[in-house]
Amino acid sequence: MKSKLALLIIVVAFAFTGCTQINHGANLNKVSSDEAKTELLYNNFIEGQSPNIAQLNLFLTEMPKGGDIHHHFSGSIYVETYLDWAKANSQLIDTETLKISEDKTKTLLTVDALRSNAELYRRLLTLWSDKDYSNHYQLQLPPDANFFNTFGYFGYVSQSYEKGMLVFKKRAIKENVSYIETMIKSVGYSYPDPIFDTNVRTYSDNEELFSLLDEQSSKIDGDNTFTEKTNDFTTGIKTAHENANVDDEQFMMRYQTYTSRNSVPSKVFSALYAAFQAADQSELIVGVNLVGPENGVVAIEDYELHMQFFSYLRKKYPEVNVALHAGELTLGMVRPKNLTFHVDQAVNIAGAQRIGHGVDLPYEEDAIDLLRAIKEKAVVEINFTSNEFILGVKGQEHPYLIYSAYGVPIVICTDDSGVSRNNLSHEYVLLATRYKPSYQTIKQYAFNSIKYSFLPNKEREKTIISLTNRFKKFESEMAIYSDQILKGSVN
Repeated sequence: MKSKLALLIIVVAFAFTGCTQINHGANLNKVSSDEAKTELLYNNFIEGQSPNIAQLNLFLTEMPKGGDIHHHFSGSIYVETYLDWAKANSQLIDTETLKISEDKTKTLLTVDALRSNAELYRRLLTLWSDKDYSNHYQLQLPPDANFFNTFGYFGYVSQSYEKGMLVFKKRAIKENVSYIETMIKSVGYSYPDPIFDTNVRTYSDNEELFSLLDEQSSKIDGDNTFTEKTNDFTTGIKTAHENANVDDEQFMMRYQTYTSRNSVPSKVFSALYAAFQAADQSELIVGVNLVGPENGVVAIEDYELHMQFFSYLRKKYPEVNVALHAGELTLGMVRPKNLTFHVDQAVNIAGAQRIGHGVDLPYEEDAIDLLRAIKEKAVVEINFTSNEFILGVKGQEHPYLIYSAYGVPIVICTDDSGVSRNNLSHEYVLLATRYKPSYQTIKQYAFNSIKYSFLPNKEREKTIISLTNRFKKFESEMAIYSDQILKGSVN
């Protein structure tokens, strides 16, 4: 009861401090600094019941946004780009399945022929992304299934890593994003072991489990394929990164690797072991993650076991960073008991430094203590468009209100901008129009995206200095725009 009361006090406090509006135009003549004028301009755009969305789009597109650090490589490339690649590869589309196919059948079309068929092309766009998805009618898949199914369509052509890196770089520079930390792919290593799968579920305490994991690690270490796969993986990322000429004064990109959470324990553990090994030996691979629907049968059943895998591997590889998808759930997706521990275990067992989504927080056990732990140990990656589509959570239902009121560090991210057909500027527009945070808060989120990135200290400091200079330039330009816009509104 105490926790619920404290939670209510937090949210009420936010309502009175975070969303208060004032008459900004009257203060125009008192403003001298570029930053203050920029703040007045922003306040003018968000005030009232109908924020000026067009002006906010312009303002937040021009604003330096630091980094996008919850970003999936394959899910962030637009369908139209994948079709360009398929055309360049002379790949064909099956008109019945709308998947890329190598089979020579009568149902195959070239990409150009597909595009000339407006009805078929439109249908492909709705299967390869969330485009034109209506609000789940009887014949449609549920939103979460629609979202995750898209990867099965473009996965075949998504392995053009150099091309993808260049796409992201060009898009980021145009959008004033200086850093992307993308989940690029898994190492591709697996060590299936049915005996381990049986034994690992019977441990009585962590000491017994970690002893079993020591034995399994020794087996994996003795497998020549383990070394070959991790070396090939790190070499491949480095080669693609260098060939694409990714890093320069304007932009930088780094990579997370991951494994799927919906497989048997021996496959999950061995894939995670390879991911940690790759991240430990590569300067470009800066973190490890876990992906896949969190409400999957295996993901739910083995969730705590997976968190223990991370706990073990973090001790074995103390320099490797961890970000985890955790709490990407809401009421109705799973039984209520499965909403009570995901974020907690990600932070307090797995030792995650960043939490992706964290939407089930209001349902977690001892939520106030958990908020305190997150504030001290981690940062939350907020993905508004993704949470709205997959979970149906938005507006006043979103735990952003709790995290921001409690002072938990926050970063704003896109998740899968190609599937969701969004960009980082749009996520900031949603933030501004729904919650009306101050300009200083928005600016802090931009700096948080670098501060809490997994960049090494030297590169992080360099990027923060660059971001500071970018904001000075932006605020200088917005100050001039502010004089024109606000003087016009006052006069």
